[in-house]
Amino acid sequence: MSEEVSPFQVDARGRACPWPIIELAKALRLHPLVELRATDPATRGDLMAFCDATGAGLLEARVDQGVLTALVRRAGPATEAPANER
Repeated sequence: MSEEVSPFQVDARGRACPWPIIELAKALRLHPLVELRATDPATRGDLMAFCDATGAGLLEARVDQGVLTALVRRAGPATEAPANER
């Protein structure tokens, strides 16, 4: 039986691109599943390009009242976060 993983939250609302994608990339190094929230309209296109380039899986993306919420799964094997970053 597989264990369900809760997504790590990245709140990049109010931050201009490329910052939402940079924060997403950092989070995916430590967490297998990340939920990104961003308000910059360019983030959606950058997110698609990021997933294509890295092999990350875009599981869900929706825009509600100007906020993009995307669920992204890391490509490749999961690694554990260092003890000082848990």
